[in-house]
Amino acid sequence: MADQVTEALRRQRALPLFTCSDAATGMRVLEALHAGGLRVVEFTNRTAAALDVFRDLVAEAAARLPDMTLGAGTIIDRSQAEAFAAAGARFIVAPNLDDEVGRFCGERGLPWCPGTGTVTEMIRAHRLGAAVIKVFPADALGGPAFVKGVRGPCGWLKLMPSGGVTLDEANLRAWFAAGVFCVGMGSHLVDAATLAEGRFADLTDRARRLVAILEGIPAAA
Repeated sequence: MADQVTEALRRQRALPLFTCSDAATGMRVLEALHAGGLRVVEFTNRTAAALDVFRDLVAEAAARLPDMTLGAGTIIDRSQAEAFAAAGARFIVAPNLDDEVGRFCGERGLPWCPGTGTVTEMIRAHRLGAAVIKVFPADALGGPAFVKGVRGPCGWLKLMPSGGVTLDEANLRAWFAAGVFCVGMGSHLVDAATLAEGRFADLTDRARRLVAILEGIPAAA
């Protein structure tokens, strides 16, 4: 499974992430992203209802969007990883590097994308079996220049910046020129106001724009 998800992220080049408090809204988000050409999506564990909503989304998506791969984000510890894996998460994303989460994902063959902020953490995440290594918060750490600096001596690392990635073409080109494997994109793609106002067609338009921009950006050497 890990190789399949990693390959899907390599092809898609962006991981959209969002949260919401009800499955009906969540399905509309997934349908909008799907219509825009995105097939791998992270649902973040940021509300009290997140686990129940995620479980419902997995079931609904399996029936209505069978080619979509759903993962769980903001997974801080092993108990959360266990709960979301049981709910059907195909991959796990975290803002932090936690050995126990890494061990659990390794035991299950579940792709793990831990959050890191230093070269030491990135290399440790790689040694613990991370499928893709999240750089977070990427903008505060130095943006594309930081990633480029890391990849100089550590070009084998598959890095995914999260924080500071936007729909601006120049921004996206800068990240990929620095050598990222893919990018994580949250509120610049799926924001709370769009969901509250039910502007899901706008979300599809943004997803299509993102896909089109990424198709025009050459892969890193």
